[in-house]
Amino acid sequence: MTDEVKTTHTVFTDALGTLGKIIDETAQRDAIHLAVEPVVAAERVFPGQDVGKVDDGYGSSTNPVGIVDPFLKRPVNPGQRFWLVVYPRQITSLRHVWEHPAFDAPAASSVANDKSASERWMRAWAVRNLGNDYYGDDKMRSEDAAYADAIEAGHALFIGPYESARDNIDNEWWDHWEAITGVPGQRNEYFSCSC
Repeated sequence: MTDEVKTTHTVFTDALGTLGKIIDETAQRDAIHLAVEPVVAAERVFPGQDVGKVDDGYGSSTNPVGIVDPFLKRPVNPGQRFWLVVYPRQITSLRHVWEHPAFDAPAASSVANDKSASERWMRAWAVRNLGNDYYGDDKMRSEDAAYADAIEAGHALFIGPYESARDNIDNEWWDHWEAITGVPGQRNEYFSCSC
């Protein structure tokens, strides 16, 4: 990995880690993901207002979990739906379908209890997410090598250089991993990479 790539990655990681804090002159243009949840206003709320769950929806709360969509141009009236933007560094699982203790989890996917079906699913996942020879010349790695790394990732919570793969580790992934290994997974734990 070149120094230029390392620098870019460090800045990207810093941007994600500092959203919601004052930044310094080393910050550079970036793009980020923010978790959003469609919710109903329990009272009149305003763009950027801190809100949390209350009896009839979301509004002023002693336990806010995020803010009202800051890009709205007018207040949200009771009963209207809006995007709640969850505070940074709070999400415990991410794959564009995220989890947070303040919200009900999405319905669990149905996963076959058949170990061989889970192995087929995991092999396909591994080829898609761990199949490129990251340190080589863009050749594909063997299915067996990618699959072995996927199984090891669940034990070690380490995804090697395949940083984007961790965005695709969700409850369905853990269901298959547990069916294959027979071991309870460490769901909602952070996967590190070697970048």
